[in-house]
Amino acid sequence: MKLLHIADTHLGYSAYRRVTSDGVNQREVDVYSSFRQCIDYAVKSKPDLVVHAGDLFDSVRPTNRAISVAVEQLLRLSAAKIPCVIVSGNHETPRLRETGSIFRVFDHLEGITPVYKNRYEAVTLTLRGKSVAVHCIPQCLTKESFEEDMKAVAPSSEADVNICVAHGAVKGIAEFRMNECNEQFLPVKMLSKRFDYIALGHYHKYTRLQENAWYVGSTERFSFTEAPDEKGMLEVRLGKKLSTRFIPLQTRAMVDAPAIACEDKDLAVIHREIREVVRSIEPAEKIVRLSLVGLPMPLARALDMRGIRELGKDAVHFEVKIGAEKPAEPAVVSSGPGSSLAVEFERFLQAQNIKDKEVILSLGLSYLHAASEVEEAA
Repeated sequence: MKLLHIADTHLGYSAYRRVTSDGVNQREVDVYSSFRQCIDYAVKSKPDLVVHAGDLFDSVRPTNRAISVAVEQLLRLSAAKIPCVIVSGNHETPRLRETGSIFRVFDHLEGITPVYKNRYEAVTLTLRGKSVAVHCIPQCLTKESFEEDMKAVAPSSEADVNICVAHGAVKGIAEFRMNECNEQFLPVKMLSKRFDYIALGHYHKYTRLQENAWYVGSTERFSFTEAPDEKGMLEVRLGKKLSTRFIPLQTRAMVDAPAIACEDKDLAVIHREIREVVRSIEPAEKIVRLSLVGLPMPLARALDMRGIRELGKDAVHFEVKIGAEKPAEPAVVSSGPGSSLAVEFERFLQAQNIKDKEVILSLGLSYLHAASEVEEAA
């Protein structure tokens, strides 16, 4: 049996100022392109099942364009008779039940099974003459309801194959958090070897937790922490022995350049090093961040910013960060109403004309994370 594992497509995401000839945000178009590549591969390779482990959309209320792309591509799976199970993630799940879920538009698509009602559900399918139970853990409305649901998650003795599809951070392993205030924490004990495969979403880096449990990562880069990561999907073969193969996607290059140390250097040397670094990057059509560290304020004011930006004028996005050390990039993504407090705080801060933004951002995020941990422990 062949399974295709996809997650964190974030349809509708947009960023930066570059737009296409049609007036659409370039990064939004890039995100759609990655999703189409996933469906192209599925239609060509014909897996027995496609699972999407959450955050299909970037927000609770995606644009008409994002909805249109999602429906169009899922209809291709339906027409190819490839069943698909999709769980809702934290980005597209409304905080209030009465808001309603955008996933309702998929309810009547043949072969497409959306799981979005804020509770654990087991979907039973017959594939290759075998009974397959897909245990789905979508985003829940409250911590209490989620923890109650988790008690019921277990492989079915009546199924030939048991697959678990979940969206959340693995509790107790800090590396697999996205530092979003509405994260759902999956207990480590859920990673039972009794499941034939566990398809995880939410953490954006392609990561093996154990032989039968994987984060496939996101299909695009959404922050500079993801700049070095290859993006793609995971092809899983289930049989006497489980095997996996990562299928890379063609995505736009993102470059977080090595920081330029500016201590004890004059302006001419700093400008020369900036030119050398930017030319080595070849920024055309890429997303680029240049970091200057240890730069005294008088020299920062004297920088030829117009000339520096001219060096990166052909990039989709080119930014220069100046600080005491290379800025940390919060590993969060969003562009809509479902944004986390961390994202909203960073946006608010960047719009303010104040000193020491990086220090204040770091301190504020630490307070938000501490508050969420206290709430979790309560």
